[in-house]
Amino acid sequence: MKTRVPFLLLLLALVAAACGDSGATTTTEPPATTAAPGTTAAPQTTTTAAPSTTAAPTTTAPPETTAPPVTEVGGVVYEGVDGVQVEIIDTSRIVSLAGDITETLFELGVGENVVAVDVTTTHPPEAADIPVIGFAQQLAPEPVIGLQPTLVLADEFTAPPEAIEQIRGAGIPVVVLPTPTTFDGALAKMTDIATIMGQADAGQALVDRVGADLQAAFEMAEGLSGEEDRRVAYVYARGPQTLLLFGAGMATQAMIEGAGAVDAGVDSGVRGPAPLTPEALVAAAPDVIVLPEAGVQALGGVEAFAATPGVAETPAGQDGAFLVYDEGYFFNLGPRVGQALQEFVQDLYGS
Repeated sequence: MKTRVPFLLLLLALVAAACGDSGATTTTEPPATTAAPGTTAAPQTTTTAAPSTTAAPTTTAPPETTAPPVTEVGGVVYEGVDGVQVEIIDTSRIVSLAGDITETLFELGVGENVVAVDVTTTHPPEAADIPVIGFAQQLAPEPVIGLQPTLVLADEFTAPPEAIEQIRGAGIPVVVLPTPTTFDGALAKMTDIATIMGQADAGQALVDRVGADLQAAFEMAEGLSGEEDRRVAYVYARGPQTLLLFGAGMATQAMIEGAGAVDAGVDSGVRGPAPLTPEALVAAAPDVIVLPEAGVQALGGVEAFAATPGVAETPAGQDGAFLVYDEGYFFNLGPRVGQALQEFVQDLYGS
């Protein structure tokens, strides 16, 4: 059983409908004045300062390891998944509203630009001293505005939309990034963040490293799984009254299938998060059940979960086959995703 530092996620973030990994594009030219596809109004563009009228957009050379982070990116324009085009000029003061975004910024070498995070940031250790502005899925705009950031990086789970609009109304650019549910989506998101930060070369190096970690995990799974088709269910727990079986379209599907296993929730017809019932769990028939560490603690331990109706009737319950991870580590799909998948493969096949 593997454990990590507890990771605070409220139910709202996890019962939100899973979205696609694409839909955002980047360009180095200002947005056109014509309407975005599928709309009748011109896309919005927000800035914090007008770029110089005499300076052309800058292209930054790859930074040396000792060079300070780039803070002026020459008017990069990014269209978020909310359809809003944001012109990004200054990245010197960033509020990060998701743990994977924070981790990516630090991996790109620009962590010192982060002036605040939400509670989902638990890694890297250097981020522990950064002020926390609350939970992004219940975002209060006033603390964000009070920090006078030059850029806010949010994701699809950031809510309510009115809070985002209030921040934008204060003249602060807010980019809404995708929340990936696939490995390809995770790599694309890292590339997007690198583009926004003017760190294309560092972004490519990060994507190459994470891609290599994932490939190593796939090969490890192929070598260890043999002919065995292990059925794995992810059960989200946040106490006896909050038990969910995860299915298709969740990031956990990518992790389970990436380990060469069958996602028991998906295979039994579950889409997204669904209330866990004894009947649903027995129908899924998992050989292994993966659980979030904080949820297990809220239940009173693994033994308490094992006593949940339906668990004892599953192969996992009969064998005591439970794996416990910090939920952010297991399905954050950030820069550590390849490492997490390797660890899961080793635990799953007992190597």
